[in-house]
Amino acid sequence: MTAVTGSDADHQPFTMTLSLLGARLINADIVDYYRNPAVWYKGQEQAITLFDPDIILTPFSFPLEAEAWGCELSFLPQYAPNIKKPIITDPEEISQFHIPAFSHPSLQFFLQTTSLLAEKYKGNKAIAAPLHSPCDLPCLLMGTELWIDTLLFKPNEAARIIEKTTEHFVALGNQFLERGATFLVVPVNFTNPLMITNKIFRQLQPYLQKAFQQIKGPIVVHNGGCILKPFLHHFAALPNVIAIVLDPREKFSEAREILGNEITLMGNFDGPNLGNLTQEQVKEKCMKILDDRKHDNHFIFASSNADIPYNTPLENIKILADTIRNFKKY
Repeated sequence: MTAVTGSDADHQPFTMTLSLLGARLINADIVDYYRNPAVWYKGQEQAITLFDPDIILTPFSFPLEAEAWGCELSFLPQYAPNIKKPIITDPEEISQFHIPAFSHPSLQFFLQTTSLLAEKYKGNKAIAAPLHSPCDLPCLLMGTELWIDTLLFKPNEAARIIEKTTEHFVALGNQFLERGATFLVVPVNFTNPLMITNKIFRQLQPYLQKAFQQIKGPIVVHNGGCILKPFLHHFAALPNVIAIVLDPREKFSEAREILGNEITLMGNFDGPNLGNLTQEQVKEKCMKILDDRKHDNHFIFASSNADIPYNTPLENIKILADTIRNFKKY
């Protein structure tokens, strides 16, 4: 939180997306790992002990969130679960779907793991809870093409869908915070300039505004594997947004020119590619980011994009964590 306020810290804060890696550390069956809160928590305990990040994450698995709406999942060894196919094939079908209750097993998995993390780490580490925005969740439920078609040609149906996903977003997001999460992480896998035009974003902006302002805590906008630069000013202006996670292809200096020096910037180390680097390359890329941001008090080092993969050499993750910890920023 010193990075958010801009005050000096005793070390450079950092985080990594280690949600999937915990399964490897405890040799857990991947289905059990994403079904049993106690098993997932045990894996995260190992990851936190090994790498000591300042921010820890609740489960990073949006397909599980979509499962609560009725989607069917597929599980492959060493990978997070994925959706077999969208469940909405016609926007008119939205009237048939009810907002999932917290009692649904998939939502209980999220909520119970949040409680377990908060019980042990709250007050010592920041706890981030990933959650899809109400404008991005429809992509999982109906597919990107149909969602764009609905936004362009069926605005009334689009509004009805977002009304339901907003109610879900607000209720679940605030429940995460009540359970002990420090802030929400909202990846923008759809509402980004690689997927939609500025005109469509402006169509969605009032919905994001309404949803974000009902959240009773801070929000971090995550790049979701996409470049955010053309939309950065839009995201930074949304209610409760305290930080933005940049893609590895983006430059902090350019983001600062757009946003100024007060909002916190995170990223932009490529987490999914970590296992493809030598240890020397890991340290070199890490130091390049750290040196670039050494005078930036509103900066948190973070891996960007999706999970650090299951088979990533632990030595690579360790040297990344050690390089950050040993960096004398102040």
